[in-house]
Amino acid sequence: MSRKSKDKRDKATIQDLLDNISIEEFIRKLTIVNKKGKKQQLNLNSEQEEILTSLLSGEDTLILKPRQIGSTTICAAFLFAEIYFSTTPITFAVLSYKLESAKQILKMIKHFYHSLPASLQRPTDVNHTTELSFKDGGRIIAVAATQTGGLRSFTATKIQLSEYAFADNPEELKATALGALNDGQLIIESTANFFGDCLHQEIQKWDTGTTSWNYLFFPWTNHQEYGIKLRKNKVFSPTERESELMDYGLSIEQILWRRKKISLLGYDKFLREYPLSLEEAYAVMGDTYFNKNDFEYTDILPASKEGYEVFFNPDKQDSYAIGVDVGGGVGKDYSAIFVMSKKINSPVALWRDNTTSPIDLAHIIQELHEKYNNALVLVEANNYGWAVLNELSHIGVGRVFKDENNKDFLTTSKTKPLVFEDLKKKIQHGYIKMLDDKTVTELRTILVDNKGRIKFADTSTAGHSDSAMALALANWCLNYVRLKQEGYLPQWIKDKKTQRIKDSTGAIISNHRRY
Repeated sequence: MSRKSKDKRDKATIQDLLDNISIEEFIRKLTIVNKKGKKQQLNLNSEQEEILTSLLSGEDTLILKPRQIGSTTICAAFLFAEIYFSTTPITFAVLSYKLESAKQILKMIKHFYHSLPASLQRPTDVNHTTELSFKDGGRIIAVAATQTGGLRSFTATKIQLSEYAFADNPEELKATALGALNDGQLIIESTANFFGDCLHQEIQKWDTGTTSWNYLFFPWTNHQEYGIKLRKNKVFSPTERESELMDYGLSIEQILWRRKKISLLGYDKFLREYPLSLEEAYAVMGDTYFNKNDFEYTDILPASKEGYEVFFNPDKQDSYAIGVDVGGGVGKDYSAIFVMSKKINSPVALWRDNTTSPIDLAHIIQELHEKYNNALVLVEANNYGWAVLNELSHIGVGRVFKDENNKDFLTTSKTKPLVFEDLKKKIQHGYIKMLDDKTVTELRTILVDNKGRIKFADTSTAGHSDSAMALALANWCLNYVRLKQEGYLPQWIKDKKTQRIKDSTGAIISNHRRY
């Protein structure tokens, strides 16, 4: 038989396969290499079944996953099947936060191909570490999150973003991916990274109905392999938390598996990689400055994203402090203002916008300053803050915070830990009785490095931190505000308070300006 005749026969055989089997059936016949290094048929677990149903719908799919449930495998199998059935020149892409991870996914896809009988293997045009393409149409490429420029050179029909939450610049990556998609399907699958990360933001958008994801979450308890049998003659004694989980429905085998994983990973990492719920996935992160438990005594209120939000009107018997974080007013970084009450030790008003110029911002501050009993104003003097302070001076706002050296407040590596530690302690102990949900989210994106230094997460990864900074400044400023209640105190109390801040010569020994 001639080579030409054989190719014709093989092509007919492949076409017969494609004509007589669905993509779903094709996927179920693929083989993988199991954990023991042996080839086996792709027997889908319950999580993979649910993922495949979503993928086959053609809708964009967002997956928050525990480790090792096979989500990456089923997504790769789906892409391979779809591209294998295609006889037109279309492109699919697999992306990960690093190139090696993307290559591993493509390597898995190539395994699917090479595991097919030789008579069913379509001829390839390109077959290397970052691309698999077929002569009669269709290619899959592997791209790293750092190679955003490479995405702009093609149009893709389907894109898989793996471990999206760990990309250095996920917002730019997603925007580039969406730009490359030609009304195609976007698949994102990832474990959690930290509270407020890009994955968390997408889930929140889905929750509020602002996006149309098919959102899938799988608690680790759904995975049948996650269990360890109790040895014979061993007594099982659950902890209090384990007893609670057993009341929730966990078996002894699952509890024992959980114990082992926590001993290997640590509690925080276990929650992140094997959560029972979305709240648990983002409850405790090892490098976040605030965690969920810090807000145990705080009422969290809904707040608007921009503009004014008034919780309490001014009280004539109250004193107030204003904290201001200044943005450029050009549609990027936000400016934020918090007004805090001395009487209730909590925010009473907030304002947030990213299109207001520093000069106009000063006039808004003046309005709030006058409305709230000539409140003491603390403006972060960094960057655009100087322009605001100059305008406040020009329009006659005199009650502006000065430090012990009579200088404007600068946020530095020394002052930032002071203001945030003060804020954190007050929140933890319930002194700040209420906060808005937007600011709480921002607070929980604040990170602490391995040297204990506070840092804000990249805005491209975790949104903005302007409200958090304004709150910290307002809280710090409130320390230098006195409540308007001296007239109601007995004279002996006044005398006692005065005596405590005087030395034997009568000189004031307090280091701070008081208002």
